[in-house]
Amino acid sequence: MVETTCLSMKFMFSGAHRVRFSDIYGNVHGHNYDVTIRLCVRGRRMLVTDIDKIRREVQGIVNTFDGKYIKSSMESAQGLMPGELVEIPCIPEGATGECVAWYFIDSVMGILSRLGINDVVEVQVIVCDSPMNCFEARSS
Repeated sequence: MVETTCLSMKFMFSGAHRVRFSDIYGNVHGHNYDVTIRLCVRGRRMLVTDIDKIRREVQGIVNTFDGKYIKSSMESAQGLMPGELVEIPCIPEGATGECVAWYFIDSVMGILSRLGINDVVEVQVIVCDSPMNCFEARSS
């Protein structure tokens, strides 16, 4: 059995998007997103990493999403001003929860690299746009 010690951090933001492939959710609508970021290292550890450094960096990214339209990089901006949106890589029909989760994984991996934290063996991000719908991305 492989033992790991993990650190989980929770964040929240409000944002809007649309997914044009959906008859129900194809119009612009908003969510209060819950984001959980989990960092794991091998073995039993008394300290995974400095949570304050990581939290500060991730909170900066979360703040860029709060109150914004989440736009797919392949989607038309449709009259929105640059300060009203955040753009992420996703499908032409709009930004999905899966794309938000992968965006956060990539961002967290960049933060770890910038801070010189190289002993994290798994990063997991769970993005929930409601109590019933959550999207998970994992990198190990």
